[in-house]
Amino acid sequence: MVYAENWSQPSILELARSGNFQALNYWIDSLLRPEGIYARVEQAQAGCVQILVEFQRELAPDNTLLGSTLREGLVKFICHQLWRLNSPAVEGVRIHARLAGEPEILWKQSVRIVTPANSRQRRYRSLLVVDWVKFKTYRSLLLVGSALASFILGCWVTYHEALALRSISVSPYQQAAAMSGPPPKRPDAVQAALEVVPVVQQKQVANPYDPTVTLMFGGNVNLLDAIGASSGNDYDWAFANMDEYRQADVAMVNLENPLTSSTLNPGKKQLNFKANPESVKVLTAGGVDIVNLANSHAMDYEEPGLVDTINTLNNAGIGHLGAGRNIKEARRPDIIEVKGQRIAYLGYYDADLHAADQGKAGINSRRNNRVAEDIRALRGQVDWIIVNYHWGVELADYPGDWQIDLARFTIDQGADLVVGHHPHVLQGAEVYKGRPIVYSLGNFIFGANARSDYDTAVLKVSLKDRNMKVEFLPVEVKKFQPNVVKGAAGSRILKHVEQISSIFDRPMGAQVVLDAPINPAMLPKIPNPLFPGAAKTDTPGPNSPDSRGESNLPAPGQPKPTLILPPLPAAPKQPDNSSLFQNGTGPAIESSPPPTSQDLPPRIYPTQRDQPSKEADPFTTEPFIKKPFISPPSPRTEGIPSPQGYLPPTGDLSFKVALKEYSISAMVPGKRIDRSGQSIALPPIAANIS
Repeated sequence: MVYAENWSQPSILELARSGNFQALNYWIDSLLRPEGIYARVEQAQAGCVQILVEFQRELAPDNTLLGSTLREGLVKFICHQLWRLNSPAVEGVRIHARLAGEPEILWKQSVRIVTPANSRQRRYRSLLVVDWVKFKTYRSLLLVGSALASFILGCWVTYHEALALRSISVSPYQQAAAMSGPPPKRPDAVQAALEVVPVVQQKQVANPYDPTVTLMFGGNVNLLDAIGASSGNDYDWAFANMDEYRQADVAMVNLENPLTSSTLNPGKKQLNFKANPESVKVLTAGGVDIVNLANSHAMDYEEPGLVDTINTLNNAGIGHLGAGRNIKEARRPDIIEVKGQRIAYLGYYDADLHAADQGKAGINSRRNNRVAEDIRALRGQVDWIIVNYHWGVELADYPGDWQIDLARFTIDQGADLVVGHHPHVLQGAEVYKGRPIVYSLGNFIFGANARSDYDTAVLKVSLKDRNMKVEFLPVEVKKFQPNVVKGAAGSRILKHVEQISSIFDRPMGAQVVLDAPINPAMLPKIPNPLFPGAAKTDTPGPNSPDSRGESNLPAPGQPKPTLILPPLPAAPKQPDNSSLFQNGTGPAIESSPPPTSQDLPPRIYPTQRDQPSKEADPFTTEPFIKKPFISPPSPRTEGIPSPQGYLPPTGDLSFKVALKEYSISAMVPGKRIDRSGQSIALPPIAANIS
């Protein structure tokens, strides 16, 4: 749903010119974003703005970022835009530059901006000072004749002069406050790709006075009988030591079993799970608010089992996503608003097995064009988008290259967080374009496992203003009961997470703070003339008249601006590699034009900002990892696989290749020639292998 534009609101340009730093941030960032450079504007002191610019490492592969060419061009570009803005509230700029994701500041530069607006303001102030000096002289002369009259006159002049100076100094900010006004009220529903989805108001939170929104993500949860046997059918037992889940504002898990009493023959599938619908009390006691059903076991008992699960979750007040009675319900996102922040959850299963369709219950199957449509439909209406994938190879310590491509593609479409499930073990995590990707959270409370004791981790995400703090919490599971641990045990688990994350260019550590900009949908639209290439501009320029018909050029005697619009370094052109997904396990995404500045989603960056300028195609021609990093699983001795467990085989793996002699026949159009050179009039065959 697109917010209706309020025609009484000022434009971004007007807000920025009046001194609104939020609008100024959005305006500057939109100008630099096409070049792969991102800006954050803050107020350093009265009349001076501070701009932090961040570059993606790809823009300076040879450390040319440290050179003077890019620095000089960028400083001139920013100063020229501020001069064109012609704001009386901006008299100077302080620019800090650094690489995205790096805390070190590469260089700083301060520049004084002389614009027609603030030149007139300073000139008027200087005239007031001159008048004040003249009047003091006149008053001194009057004191010779009449001390009392001079005293009264001096008080009167001082009073009115103080009022005049005060009005000059605060009027831009008063104007900004009056023009900005309260933000528009958000609607109670959003327009998703297929339907209008209501927004769920999450009012039952642990600390309603804390503006920080806390999200929790756990791995696979399976509520089979093994948990009941360990807990004595105590529904509070499983999450008894997980206060972190109950204290979170929104807690989520991947539910790997239907909640059904169905006796339907599950068919020929090797492992089929189900739990008594009463087991949902384990989730409610643990503080779980939403579950992902887009997985390999949601349809173990066909449509009746899925329908029972959905009804049971609805009755318990637990949200669900990724599966439904039809394709519309399966694709339906779960939209939750908590403490003023609107969060969208999406779930996909990377297989077409039991895929939902029109009038057919099933899973939300992952298709690239579907993922793109779902995210883009929501991007301008919510603050955060979280995508869950059920994917990968069981017991693999690392994701496949196709998973990495898919996760990054998802971020490119506008997602803020990607969370993976299915492998039953922890996998690595990375930060891509300033957004976290967690490839697998492993098992959380998995009653179908033959082992009841294992190590894992949960993901905690804290949202406050424009910041996202992401951290792994180490968890030890004993007799299917998880517990967040510290000390040596916690360090061991976190070290393992860091180790399996080290394969990425930008691995995500145990804790990272990321940053995202304001939601552009909640601000008035930027007029098209702001962007390069527009035919006409309303922004005051060197030769454009102002509203009174006067030229913005400084009058004779005033300092003339010497800045010219310099070319910025072009962002690296990305090759077209859409064929990578066309040859993969799923259908390729439909081609689409590169996103415009208004299509781009809110961004998040380590510490401050981190997002390169790339085109819509997220893939690379070169392999992400030069050498294969996923080797055949090594032998393990924990146990022997059983129908109720996910354990690797204990025997050694052996690979035997039987070589056979072969002969090759040459191909010619319409015939075949064998070794003897004879032509055989048979249907063409490329090779004859015997």
